[in-house]
This record gives sequence, C-alpha cells and structure tokens, in this order.
Amino acid sequence: MLFMGIDVGTQGVRCVVSDAQGGVAAAHSVPFATLNISENPLWYEQSPAAWVNAAEAAIRACTAQLSDPEAIASISIDGTSGTIVPLDENMRPLTNGIMYNDPRAKEQAARIHGAMGHIERKLGYKFGASFSLPRVLWVHDELPEIYEKTRIFAHQADYIAGMLCGEYCTSDYSNALKTGYDLIDGRWPEEYASVLGLDLAKLPRIVSPGAPIAHVTVEAAAKLGLSTRTLVVGGSTDGYASALAAGAVAPGRWASIIGTTFVLKGVTDRLVIDPNGSSYSHMLPGGEWLLGGAANLGGRVLNQARGEKSFDEMNALSEGLIPTGVRCYPLTGRGERFPFVLPDCEPFYLGDVTGGRLYPAIMEGVGYAERLSLDHMIALGCPVGDTVYTTGGACRSALWLKIRASILNRRLLVPEVVDAAMGSALLAASASFGGLEAAAGAMIRYSTEVEPDAELSARYAEIYARFREDIQKIYAVEV
Repeated sequence: MLFMGIDVGTQGVRCVVSDAQGGVAAAHSVPFATLNISENPLWYEQSPAAWVNAAEAAIRACTAQLSDPEAIASISIDGTSGTIVPLDENMRPLTNGIMYNDPRAKEQAARIHGAMGHIERKLGYKFGASFSLPRVLWVHDELPEIYEKTRIFAHQADYIAGMLCGEYCTSDYSNALKTGYDLIDGRWPEEYASVLGLDLAKLPRIVSPGAPIAHVTVEAAAKLGLSTRTLVVGGSTDGYASALAAGAVAPGRWASIIGTTFVLKGVTDRLVIDPNGSSYSHMLPGGEWLLGGAANLGGRVLNQARGEKSFDEMNALSEGLIPTGVRCYPLTGRGERFPFVLPDCEPFYLGDVTGGRLYPAIMEGVGYAERLSLDHMIALGCPVGDTVYTTGGACRSALWLKIRASILNRRLLVPEVVDAAMGSALLAASASFGGLEAAAGAMIRYSTEVEPDAELSARYAEIYARFREDIQKIYAVEV
C-alpha cells in the first residue's frame, strides 16, 4: 500500500507518497505564483483557486511517477493554521482565503476573549487575531451579505479535501482548534450562537485526524490519476503534521523544529495548561495531547551573523571556539512568546563576541533557549525523554547539532524526510497500521543521530545555569 500526504503551506503545495516502510515513492512541490492578493496592504489573502491548481499539479506529478497509482490507499491534507474561506451552497468560495497571518479580526478576537474566557481556561489558550473563529465573526460583522450566503466556513485543508472527495463540510479537530472547537467535550460551544450570534450550522462536522471522510470522486480520479477506491481522511494543521513527521507521536517525545524561528512540540498523556500562556495543546488521534509553542529566535539571526562567508566556512571557523562562554538570547526583533510571554523584551548578549565568537554564540544561545523551553515543559509536569527529535535548517549544521545535544544533554535524532507532507502521509496510514504510533514506528527513518559530548555538556551546564539567572534578572520573568 501507498499513502499520500499533501501539505498546503504559505508558499505552495508539497505532495509526498510514501510506502509502508517510509520510502518515498513520489514527491513534488508546486509554488504559488503570488503569496498575497489582498487589495488592502495590511491584509493577507490567497486565492482558493490557486490552492486547488497547485494541489492538482502536485498530485498529477506524483501519480505520474508511480507505476501503480491505484495502490494509494488513503490521502490526508494539512494546511496553514487559522486560514479560512466561506463557501456558498455550491461549495464555491465567496471571498479569497483569509490567511493565518491576516490581522483584520483583532476587534473580534478581543470580543471573543472577553466573552469566552471559560473556554480559554478550559482548553489552555487565548483567542487571538491569528485564530479562525475571529475571522468567522469578522465576516459576520463586516460582510453580512456574504455571511448569509455562506453554507460552510472551510479551513484550507478542508477545501483541498473537498476538491478530492466532494465533502467540503467536514474538518478535523486540529484545524478546528483555532475555530474554537471544544476538544474535551467534542462539540462546538453553544455560546458561539447565544453570545456571538453565529450560526453553528455554518461550522463543519469534526472528525479525528486520520479518520475516514469519503472516497476520491470519479471526476477527481480521472483528472488526477487517482483511484475512486482511495480514501480521503481527516487532516491537520501544518505545524501538527511537521511534529508528527519528526516523531512526536507518543508521551515523552518532543519535536524541536529550528528554521527561521524555533518551534517545540511534544506529547503528553493529559491536557497541560500552561499558566504563562506561552504554549497550548492540540489532541492526537489516540487521545494524547500535543503541547507546543513557538519562539521568536532561530536561524534568521545566524544568517545575518555569517556575513559574506558560507555556513560551511563559518562552521569550520567556529569548531574550536566552543563553548564561547557568551550568554545570549538572540531574538530576531522585539518581544518573545515562548517559553515566556514578554512583548517588549530585547535580545541580549553578555560576554566577548569578538574574534569570530558571535556566530557560534548565537548557535549556543538558541540551544540555551531550547533547553529553557524543555525545562519549562518539565516544570509543567510533562514527561521529556532522553531523545529530542529535530528538524529544520539547523540540522544541516553538524556543529550546531553537536552544540545543541551537549547543551540539552540529550541525544538528537534527525529524520530522513522532514516534510509536513510526510506527517500527513503518517495520518493517512494510521488506520492501516492500527494507530499513529505504529505507523510512525514503521515509516519514520532517521538519518542522523548525535550524542551529547560529555565534556562539553559539563561546561555548558555551568554556563546555562548563569543564563537562567540572566533571563530572570534582565527580563524579570520566572523560569
């Protein structure tokens, strides 16, 4: 059997077809020609037609690479978290897709926050302008004619699933989290109707990620080279799928994703409420919880620090400089959101960053922040094992992996395939394997394993202890 995962991201669509052993049988990416088509310079919108065109092109390219496309047993789709589009009774878009980073619904988010505090406290998050429920309320308030014509508010992944199987009115509880779905009681809260005036019938039916939705339609099969026997199943958000692809599928397993910024997601066997509000939880199909947060530091600052030299040159020059002794929190700008929330804090650098030390010091600073985040999770009572599963651009640097493993004093494992689309392929395969953890055990292959250096770990432990004191003194936060 084969399993297809489709990742609808900010910049394009990625499609991966995996076999039951995790081998990539086909893969293809199609970029969007335009990333923002809004006429308002402050808003962010994309055309649902562009999503469909890119997805169809990526799927056709993959089925063309296969000797037997009918072997694809199931398909799952992930999309950007919080992106939404209203559809009419014929499932045609009534507006452009309102993207996850569109800020227009700040007023509606504040109203929901004021009225739905009990929901926030129950589920451990705060409604913000990046959530899709405020965008639904914005359409209700600002575009009443559009709202009246709306049959369903579809998430980005739902719309592509509908294109494949004809069912546009079903979503998954990962995408539905930011639309306010109650993951504990498994329902849309009645207060959305009684307090906010929203019609609950315009919100989708919810299934678990990986649960059956419908088979591929005759039309889609003929157009894309698929089989009508192929099942479309519940999807997820792109961040959720990325964590699965890294291996965060069982309690104690944490995915650390370091690219431009740093994201940490890990599995707990109970819902954990973060008192400082820097992290919140999705739910996994087996009933476990996927807790995570995203920081405002990462590889972007490192890219600036290398100047005209290549990363390979800088890594070679930095090898003999670690540990630098520098203690830094290398934010990309003002403010932090995880593992603490401090909107106005600035980056800090303590120690000698001359003589080429700045570049490795930033690597270390991100590593200290990574350990601080894991320590925060431990303080919340979360299990954290002796291995961290990691993806992102930071994994291309052997030096950075060595630094991070030694600071964390944990083994790092890097998977062969790091695409969010691979995480969706795992969801597509989960029913066939009897569960997500079994699917991941069979399909995720790890290409790199890095053990901590004992001598470096001991030296970094002393520096990290001072780093924690710096954080508390400079930012006046408890860590």
